[in-house]
Amino acid sequence: MFKIRENEMKIKKITVWMIVMAMAVLTVGCGNKIPHNEKENKIKIMTTLFPYYDFARAVTKGIDNIEVELLVSPGQDDHSFEPTPADVVKINNADVFIYNGGGLETWVSTVLESLDNKSQTVIKMIDCVKPEIEVAAEKEEREKVFAVDDHDHGDENPEHEDEHHHEIDEHIWTSPVMAQKLVENICHNLSEKMPEYKDVFNKNSKDYINEIKNVDKEIRSITNKAHKKEIIFADKFPLKYFALEYGLKYYAAFDGCSGEMEPSAKTVAFLIDKVKAKDVHGIFYLELSSQAMADVICDDTGVKKYQFNSCHNITEKQFKEGITYVNLMKENANVLKKALNVK
Repeated sequence: MFKIRENEMKIKKITVWMIVMAMAVLTVGCGNKIPHNEKENKIKIMTTLFPYYDFARAVTKGIDNIEVELLVSPGQDDHSFEPTPADVVKINNADVFIYNGGGLETWVSTVLESLDNKSQTVIKMIDCVKPEIEVAAEKEEREKVFAVDDHDHGDENPEHEDEHHHEIDEHIWTSPVMAQKLVENICHNLSEKMPEYKDVFNKNSKDYINEIKNVDKEIRSITNKAHKKEIIFADKFPLKYFALEYGLKYYAAFDGCSGEMEPSAKTVAFLIDKVKAKDVHGIFYLELSSQAMADVICDDTGVKKYQFNSCHNITEKQFKEGITYVNLMKENANVLKKALNVK
């Protein structure tokens, strides 16, 4: 698992380096670098992932002079995303660049090294929740909350298996509690960058955090009432922080950062056995992913399937409708209530 991911990261870095070099050649050849925000004269915030686009949009609400943009297009898989030369130019021209970090966007470091926008503010979101990540790892080890099906990943070495479980999970936004800290972090950094808007940022931040707190209470109420706190994902599982926050044990086909897409018959059988043994009322699949495995399990067991939003990205339709992180988490609360059979 580690070797596969490491090789994938190396290939991506080489590809991004080639893109950056191509962009540099084109810029020099044309002798006409795109001026920094000359066309629109707006303060531009560029974000790599939907949650940060949404958080930045909420914090800057009502300020016409600020434009927030999502780099990874709606409907696109951020794990496989590689920036084009045009994307690199967009990043370079941004006043603020917000990304996750932690190995999720393997191309970022190469691109940032190539930029010449000295006044740009770069916000690496994972840095602001390092204490929370450490606490989560300790709690995971102490309570043994998690149980991913990695018996079929071709690695029977217990030492490697343990290493697999303790790999840093980059999906920090999946916990509504951590999400509040992420909103605060964006507010703090933008206030330092644009102190003239500090009061607006603070008010917007508090308002949005209150919305997140409300959905957190809703989810917590559901999980507290659940007789069985176990969920089954016929998919990857990028929701460790969510599960840990609400005391949920999970079973899934693949780890959250797995490059594997097709489950083996053994993996499907494993999940079918869990559905029957745990007497669950529904299983989950992720947004923007295939439902094929979920369909097989549902056909065999008779349970229902529900989409669970990891909030990695959204569809083009959702983007146009202006859907928010809070909207998606409310949808999660609704399907969680059904799957956990909470009345």
